[in-house]
Amino acid sequence: MKGWSQSDQLLARYSFCNMAKYISNREIVKLFREIVAAYEAKGENRFKIIAYENAATGVEHATSELKDLWDDGLLDTVPGLGKTIRGHLDELFKFGKVRHFERVKKALPKGMFSLLDVGGLGPKSAYKLAKELNLNNLRDLQKAAKMGKIRNIPGFGPKSESDILTAIDELKGKSSRYLLTEAFPVAQRVLKYLRGHSDCERAEPLGSLRRMLSTVGDIDIAVASKKPKEIIAHFKNFKEIKRILDAGDRKSSVLLQNGMQVDLIVQPTKAFGALLVHFTGSKAHNISLREYAIKKGMSVSDYGIKVKGKLKEFVTEEDFYKFLGLDYIVPELREDSGEIEAAYRPASGKSNGLPKVVNHKDIRGDIHLHSNYPIEPSHDLGTASFEQIIKKAKELNYEYIGFSDHSPGYSTHTNKQIIDLILKRKKKIEYLKSKYRGFGILNLLEIDILTNAKLSVPQEALKLLDGAIAGIHSSHRQGKNMITKRLLLAIDSPYVKVISHPTGRLLNQRESYEADWPEIFDA
Repeated sequence: MKGWSQSDQLLARYSFCNMAKYISNREIVKLFREIVAAYEAKGENRFKIIAYENAATGVEHATSELKDLWDDGLLDTVPGLGKTIRGHLDELFKFGKVRHFERVKKALPKGMFSLLDVGGLGPKSAYKLAKELNLNNLRDLQKAAKMGKIRNIPGFGPKSESDILTAIDELKGKSSRYLLTEAFPVAQRVLKYLRGHSDCERAEPLGSLRRMLSTVGDIDIAVASKKPKEIIAHFKNFKEIKRILDAGDRKSSVLLQNGMQVDLIVQPTKAFGALLVHFTGSKAHNISLREYAIKKGMSVSDYGIKVKGKLKEFVTEEDFYKFLGLDYIVPELREDSGEIEAAYRPASGKSNGLPKVVNHKDIRGDIHLHSNYPIEPSHDLGTASFEQIIKKAKELNYEYIGFSDHSPGYSTHTNKQIIDLILKRKKKIEYLKSKYRGFGILNLLEIDILTNAKLSVPQEALKLLDGAIAGIHSSHRQGKNMITKRLLLAIDSPYVKVISHPTGRLLNQRESYEADWPEIFDA
């Protein structure tokens, strides 16, 4: 390996083989984000930063673990992983570390990287705090804030010190649940593996994953089979398992190498419908369903429905709900929000039954899309070109799309530079509009609502667009009145057509900010 001495290589190989440490996608994303932070703190070339931001995004969206792709020689199938970064990953998987990454981080205080999880602290702020106060971890940061040391550092003050303490408290209470986008591809791999066994008649996800909630705890899976022991034995051989937590006759729990827990339950096909209803949940839905059944002289369980002491089994959920006199309730609606009452109305001759659930075929287009067009944005670039996005949209049978890249950086460009960049981009999009006649293409931008409630793009540039998407991307902890003012002034602009991520919430990372929502909706 380039840059490694022979003894270092031998030692690394020995250490890596004996430790057998599995490096998960989540860990790789964290590593790439640390390199981004290191480059930003050092003021490195913007293109280096973008390369690692794109790589982190590509890994986050990967449907397979990178270590498995590397084993199969398929790292080049992951968007955002260029040749150089793939080389670094090769070194990481072989030796457990990357010399280039160590050199990049060497001159920086180690403590700065542990501060990056604190909401509102960017790389440069984390670097300054870690260096000035000799911080090694979050505990040191919290102690310094409580002692009033942060307010004395240039660029900080009493309010930022208070905000840091709030952010640390929020971080401590952060959910241990996974994002749906993280859990879903893992579940799909497990399901594909289970469905490959000859004794598996059906395999489905359960719980919050099947209800498609935004966050997921453990991954729960059900299999329909007449031979549960064979299914359990097959499950225990899944290649991503780190440790088997429990294995019984029809249930098993395992810990995967990426840290996720997977729980499996096996049930005969003849009673599989009842099991799916019961373990899909939600708990509140099940309670209401049980109360509804009791009123009809029945009792429900994961084995079926009892009527006068006799158990009725169901192959499908549709039959289960039908027996109760209800229309089928799709998993996404099972949250005890009136769905049982709505499912009963048609059977009782009333209208206004269950709402129609949106399917992929109902989606006609997407107007919030970030491309990799080099507009020198204030925030992350996308990973795909205009042409690639159009191609994908056509494959999805979309009728239109909107290119809404982040606008040029407000603090790094003059108004004239911003206008010139947007004009150049407009010419490119106009060419695409003429090339793809009959397919709708909108020239949009996502612009910043600045802390002073102004927009980050001058009016002369806004006139060049088909419309703007405006969002708050900084100072999320301003007071309710100021947040409301920022949103209202953006809404009042004739060029702003959409407010992006209006609550400012980042799942598992940042809570929503406060705003006067009735006033905003009335605007």
